[in-house]
Amino acid sequence: MTAERSYQFTSAAPPYGASYGETFIEQGGHTYDNPYKFNGKELDPETGLYYYGARYYDPKISLWLSVDPLAGVNPDKTPYNYTSNNPVVRIDPTGMVDNPIYGKNGEFIGCTKEGFTGEFLIYLGDDKNIDFSKMSKDQALELDDVYTYDQVRNKLDKDAKSKIWTNIVKHFEGLRVYDEVFSLDNLKDNEIKFGGTGSWTTYFNLSNNFGKIFGSDKYNYETTVENIASSIIVHEWYSHLMKKNRDKLKSHRLAYKNVINYKFFWNKTTDKYKAFYMRMLRYYTEKETGRKQVDPLYRRLYLKYYKVK
Repeated sequence: MTAERSYQFTSAAPPYGASYGETFIEQGGHTYDNPYKFNGKELDPETGLYYYGARYYDPKISLWLSVDPLAGVNPDKTPYNYTSNNPVVRIDPTGMVDNPIYGKNGEFIGCTKEGFTGEFLIYLGDDKNIDFSKMSKDQALELDDVYTYDQVRNKLDKDAKSKIWTNIVKHFEGLRVYDEVFSLDNLKDNEIKFGGTGSWTTYFNLSNNFGKIFGSDKYNYETTVENIASSIIVHEWYSHLMKKNRDKLKSHRLAYKNVINYKFFWNKTTDKYKAFYMRMLRYYTEKETGRKQVDPLYRRLYLKYYKVK
């Protein structure tokens, strides 16, 4: 049984009795107008296929028409795998990879056995035989030399951090962000670099959509995949690099609105992250427009989060 690792919500597994082939409704000769059947995805009546956002699935022969777009992230597994070949105990609600684990030099070394939760871990040891795929995140953290990123960020050098940030956002290569499709091809050397003047900094050429994104690791919110990807992809890449929202044009506040409105990441970011963004939206709204309140659309969110520390 395979299922898509897509950029949309996917259920943990198809309904019992419908892992492939016709649905029970079809077998019984009944009419059922709801198009959402196999794995909760919409059936295309013209082709008989299910569209998962990145590729098509034929349930009658239980085959994809192309490989998982994220197959290169875990080259040790079949490109048609789902939940790392363990759908009984694992789920894949976001279509992303599991808790990623990185080595002390920033290299990607594996995942835990849980579904995607946000935090990524750092292994400072040298044992190459540890199989993190058989552990939960909590079990991994009980091992010597395994920490969350925030616990050891001061022990990692700039090259390691650059590799980790680049690897995190690489998981979202091809993700549609509003009217653009995210790609590292827009960045010099296809990577997120260490440096800059702020928590995240974008330098770009006004004549094209090509530039550099730097991280200084000075942000004060938790380091989760969603928090980092949201800041880099939506705020820096989309807003600053692709749309040129910036201070000189008095449009920096739009970058904060873009992050808040992009629910794919925003709904999975932490409260502390949301508080940071609401406070910054308030700051840039006054700086660029003179208004002392955020726009009405954002006032309820602002009141909910701005005091979170």
